[in-house]
Amino acid sequence: MNTFCENISEYSVPRSWLFAPSTYLVDSWVPHVEEIYLPEAHTKKGEVTLTLNERGVAKPNGCGSRKSKLKSFVFHKDDLVVDGVKNVVLDLRRHSPENLAHAITNHLPLALYVKAYLSENGLPPVLLVFPATLPEYIQSIFSEVGFEFVLTDVAVSGLICEYNVDPWISIRGFRHTILKEALQESEFSERTLEHGAKLAKKIFISRRDTRCLKNEKEVEDFLLKRGYQKVYLEDFNIMEQVAMVSCADSIVSIHGAALGALLFRALFNTRPIKVVEVFSPGHMTNVYRVVTHQVGGVWVGVRGMLWPGVVSQAYKRKRKMHKYAYVDFELCLLSLEKAMKSIDL
Repeated sequence: MNTFCENISEYSVPRSWLFAPSTYLVDSWVPHVEEIYLPEAHTKKGEVTLTLNERGVAKPNGCGSRKSKLKSFVFHKDDLVVDGVKNVVLDLRRHSPENLAHAITNHLPLALYVKAYLSENGLPPVLLVFPATLPEYIQSIFSEVGFEFVLTDVAVSGLICEYNVDPWISIRGFRHTILKEALQESEFSERTLEHGAKLAKKIFISRRDTRCLKNEKEVEDFLLKRGYQKVYLEDFNIMEQVAMVSCADSIVSIHGAALGALLFRALFNTRPIKVVEVFSPGHMTNVYRVVTHQVGGVWVGVRGMLWPGVVSQAYKRKRKMHKYAYVDFELCLLSLEKAMKSIDL
């Protein structure tokens, strides 16, 4: 077995602004929009290890639904055997590849990293393994980039590229560099730019099913006057989604997986994108603040209005920390306006 190991450095993001709703908490007599100066953010240091195992077995590792597993075992009674002379297997069935943002910001960089390693060492091309239930739109991303893959929930044997990224989230430290080195000036980047040329440059990304804005019409009207087009990304095919997010000039978006495509902005030498990320107070994270900075963009956050449930768990972390992560919420237009002005939108 051949083993390769590389350290992953942390990536640091400078302090940023987050605007909270106008309240009487700052002044009991006059309401004010709260302006929060966030501390620096850092990705975690880590290490990636690749090991080539000529007689390896990639086990399903609990991927996929029970239904998909039963179906797979009906039609694939034996393990899937891959010819190691033709392909090196990379099993990407861990860490939720079914989530669009996870697939783009974690699994795709890892696949490109392994592909480059194999090519540099004169080894066969990589064959990716995904869960049988992987959504078609995520399959399309990997197809568009040029990967071959199989969908299965059974064990796969052959020449396996075993990997360990420790910790898993440390891949955030160099994912933008991997994408840029692998895909800049590629056919994929050219197609993305072609699609982007036909799409709106100022977009408001809303949500339909969960974590929706209770006062969406009010927010939509406010942004429409400023030239923004409201979109639900699920209404577009995957290349249009990628192009719309990565080729826009400015985005106002409710936090969600749709922003994962921001990472592709690293491929283009265009003016910095400006991102206003709208958060439910039930779910706050630095994920896209880091991505925006990695692609040379400008980021500002806006937090929605509090309600009793989230206040009750604000001072002590509860076991169900994501209890309110998908609850609908209301946005204060004054805080949104101040956030946009802070980055000249």
